Amino acid sequence: MVLPEEVAARILAETVRRRASLRDVAVGFFSRNPELDYMKPIVRVLTLGVARHYLLLDRVLVSLGYGPPSHSQRWMLARVLVYEALSGKLKPTRARKLAEKAGLDPDKLLELRGADPREFVKGLSGLDRLSVLYSFPRWMLEELLEARIPDLPKLLEVLNSDPVRWIRIRPGVDRKWLAERLQEQGVVIEPDKDLPDVARIVKGASEATRTREYQEGLYTIQDKASTLVGWVASPRGRVAADPTAGAAIKASHMAWLGARYVVAGDVKPQRLQEAKRTLSRLGLGHIVDLAVGDARMPYWRKLDVVIVDPPCTDIGRLQYEPEVKLWLTRGDLHYYRRLQLRILASVAKSLPRGATIVYSVCTLTRSETVWVLRRLLETHPDVEIVEPEPVLGERPQGLPKAQRMLPHLHKTQGFFIAKLAKIA
Repeated sequence: MVLPEEVAARILAETVRRRASLRDVAVGFFSRNPELDYMKPIVRVLTLGVARHYLLLDRVLVSLGYGPPSHSQRWMLARVLVYEALSGKLKPTRARKLAEKAGLDPDKLLELRGADPREFVKGLSGLDRLSVLYSFPRWMLEELLEARIPDLPKLLEVLNSDPVRWIRIRPGVDRKWLAERLQEQGVVIEPDKDLPDVARIVKGASEATRTREYQEGLYTIQDKASTLVGWVASPRGRVAADPTAGAAIKASHMAWLGARYVVAGDVKPQRLQEAKRTLSRLGLGHIVDLAVGDARMPYWRKLDVVIVDPPCTDIGRLQYEPEVKLWLTRGDLHYYRRLQLRILASVAKSLPRGATIVYSVCTLTRSETVWVLRRLLETHPDVEIVEPEPVLGERPQGLPKAQRMLPHLHKTQGFFIAKLAKIA
C-alpha cells in the first residue's frame, strides 16, 4: 500500500524534473489515481513543507551523515520524513516502514521529533545562516539584499507561509451585499480600504471559487498588488492591451475599469484557452479580444495603454509556488531580465506619442526591476517614467517614481510597478 509520504516524494521529484508547478503535478497525479484522493490534504502539507524548507532539511540530513543532497525521488522521501519528524508528526510505525526506502536509520529519524530547526544552523552567520534557516538559495538572497528590501528576514519568513487571498469585485456590485451572500456560503471577506473593487478573504479561501456569485462573474480571484496594476494603468475610455496576458486577469480588470477595447495576447495558444473561460465567466467577450502573438514583435498598431507583465523569476509569488526555489538559478534571472527588456523596448517602439506603458513584474530583484527600467530609459529618450496613481507601495531606491508591494508589509504578492509615458 502506498503511503502519503511516498506520493509526496514522487510529486516533488517530478515537479523539479519538469520544472512544473506543484499544483499541476499533483492534479495530474490524483486524476490518474482517484482512489488516493483522500490523501490530498496531507500530501499538500508535505509537498509545501519540503519546498519551503528543503535546504534546512538537507542540512539536517547531512548532519546525520547522509548525502549528497539531490532531487531524486529517494532523497525527496528523506526530506519528507525529516520534515514530518521536525514538525513532531512522524509516527514510529510510519518511520520504520519508510526509513529503509529513503536510506535512513529509523532511530536517528525519530530522534529528530520536535527538534528546534535553529539548532542546525549554529555556526553559520550572515547570508549563509539565512539561506539555510529559510531555505533560499544564497544567490537569491544576494539579489534581495541588493534590492534593499527592508527587514529581509521577515520577508523570508512570510514567503515561507500561506498567502493572504484577495478578490476583485465587479463594478456595480455592492460590497456589503456581496459579503453577506458569501458569508452564507462559508466565505468571509473584508473590503479593502485602498482600492474600491478589492476585498480580502478572511475565511473560506478554498471555497471562494465555488460560490454562485463567482460562477456568475460577480467577482474573480486577484491579488491586491496585481489589481493595483490596472488602477495605475487608468484605462477608462482608452484602447488597451496586455501582450503577455496569460489568463487575462489584468486584461479583464482594464475592461471592468472602463477601457473602450482591450486586446489580450500570449505567445502560447493554450494559455488563451484559460483566458477565454475567464472572459466568458465575467461577461467580457464583447470588450476583450484574444490574440496569439509574440510580445517581442508587437502585432498591434495604435494603442493608448499597454500593461507589460513579462515572464520573471516569480520570487514575489513564492507563497504560492515555493517549488520555484528548488530549480531557479542566477542564469534564469539573467535570461528573464534580457527578455523583459526586449519586450518592454519592443512595446515602447510600437506605441504612438502620448501612450502609456505600465511595467509590472511579480518579483523583487533589482535586476528585473530597476536595472530593466534604467536600461530602457537610457536607450529610449522618447520614453519617461511618470508618477503613478495611486501609490500604495514602497518606493524602491534608485527609481523613486516606481513602487513595490512587499508581502511582509502589504500582505500581498511581491510586485514591482512603474508607469511610463511615450513622449515623442
